[in-house]
This record gives sequence, structure tokens and C-alpha cells, in this order.
Amino acid sequence: MLPNLFLATLNDGVTSVWNFLRGGGEVMILIVLCSFISMTVILLKAYQLRWNNMFPPKIEAAIKDIELYATNGDISPLQRMLEDDGSVAAQLGIIAISGKHETREENNEACETAARGIMHRLEAGVPLLEVIVTIAPLIGLLGTIMGLVVVFRGLGTGVGAEPDPGEIARGIAIALNTTIAGLLVAVPTVIAHGYFSRKLDAISVRMEIILRRAIHDFHRHFEVRRSPLDNLSR
Repeated sequence: MLPNLFLATLNDGVTSVWNFLRGGGEVMILIVLCSFISMTVILLKAYQLRWNNMFPPKIEAAIKDIELYATNGDISPLQRMLEDDGSVAAQLGIIAISGKHETREENNEACETAARGIMHRLEAGVPLLEVIVTIAPLIGLLGTIMGLVVVFRGLGTGVGAEPDPGEIARGIAIALNTTIAGLLVAVPTVIAHGYFSRKLDAISVRMEIILRRAIHDFHRHFEVRRSPLDNLSR
């Protein structure tokens, strides 16, 4: 009994949605496309920007323990751990403790360049949400105008012409449905855009904290030495 009731309700819901979309005319195709793009970006960014995936507690704790590795006189175990992990924190940490840079300033520049590259990759797709927020209501407005054109056409153009109720109803449906659909796409998209923008800001701050701590601790406990031949070649 319960499964049949659920299936009947689901069938009614699908039918209602289909009638709503069909009532919006051709413009509704563009709005549905915007909705599909928006949902795809939101799901992908929600998966990509998981906090524990980018900043695993184990990796952050290991980076904080650079002093312990300095006490043992060997930082290679930490380097191998970071290379094997692949998270954002690990990518930043391995550059900070690579020992390939002679001065702290060179290390800072290398880390900043890497951080900008990572942020650019993490931000990919978020500007597209801003575009959807802008164009979805405009497409809905276009549908509204097209619906009004259909309404006025239904009112008749000649002297004594009788209004066509069916045409008028179709025009009103196009105008209302496209307006509603455009807003239904824009509202959740603008919420998602604001959320991801704030999260990216928090990620940027966290990356800066990790880099500053790793660079400071590494250069405080490990001295980067070069052979005389390296100095001559420079």
C-alpha cells in the first residue's frame, strides 16, 4: 500500500514539473540548461572543497612537528609523507621544507607562487555560478516578454476580432513560469556562490598560516647548506 502511494505521489510530482516546464515554452530550455550547469558546478565544488580532504589533521600535525624532526636530525620522513599524501596542505608543506631555496625570501616566493596556482585551481567553476546568477533571471524576463507578446496576439489584432482564451492562457503561462523558473535557478545559485566564496577565503587564510609556520620552523631548525662548487657556479 505504502509503495503504491509513494509511486503515485512521485508520478504526480513528475507530471506537475513536466507541465510547468512545458508551459514555459522554448525559453525554459535555456533555464533548464542554466540549472543543470549550476547544479553540476555546485556538486563538484562541494566535493572538491571538503576541508578535511584539503587539510588532513594528520598532515597539519606533522608539519607542526618540524622541531621533532630537527631533534632527530632527519626531515626526510616528513618529506616522504607529504609527497605521498597529495592534499593541499601537503603540496604547500613539501615546497616549504624542500631545502631547495637558499634564503627564506626565495622560499617565500616559491610558496606564494604555488599557493596562487592552487587557489586558481580551487576557484575554477565558481565564477560560472556568478554568471548563472546574472543570466537566469534575465532569461526569465525574456520569457515574460515573450509571454506578453503571445497574450497581446491572443487579444486579436483586427477590428471586431474575438480574443482567443487559449492563446491568452498560454501567454500568461509562459510569462509566469519562466519568471518563476529563472528565480528558482538564481536564488540557490547565489547562495552557493556566496558560500563557496567565503570558503575559498577561509582556505586562503589557512594556506597562509600553514606556509608561514612551515617556512619559519624549517629555516629555524634546518640550515640549507651549499657546497663551494655550487657557490662558484652561481
